[in-house]
Amino acid sequence: MTSFPTLAPTSRNYSGGDWPVKNYKAQDGYEFRFLYGDKRSGHEVSLTYSNIPDAVAEQFMQHYYEQKGTFSTFALPANESIAKGWGSTPTFFNAGVGAKYRYAEPPKLDSVRPGVSSVQVRLVGVLVGGG
Repeated sequence: MTSFPTLAPTSRNYSGGDWPVKNYKAQDGYEFRFLYGDKRSGHEVSLTYSNIPDAVAEQFMQHYYEQKGTFSTFALPANESIAKGWGSTPTFFNAGVGAKYRYAEPPKLDSVRPGVSSVQVRLVGVLVGGG
């Protein structure tokens, strides 16, 4: 099984997710909110890899296939390549004990020219295990 490629992305985007909250609105208009946990989940990381060799782009597709699409979870590489540009690996990449990622959708592959492609990957953070 291959691991998530360790190539540094050209750009990245992060959305912080939220705590598990349920809202109830009563007939008289009052809103009641219940907090169902103490850890954030649903954080998203979008990574773009521009102008990379097709063989490297294929690594992203292969990893997606091995994860059975959006089904399986995985850890991001422990090295700093994913966070390159942020200085060091930000703590929010592993927000919460047991935080892992899964694909939010299939990777998007654009052919730039023969032998060169760009790939966009969107990942969703999930909590796994007994936490």
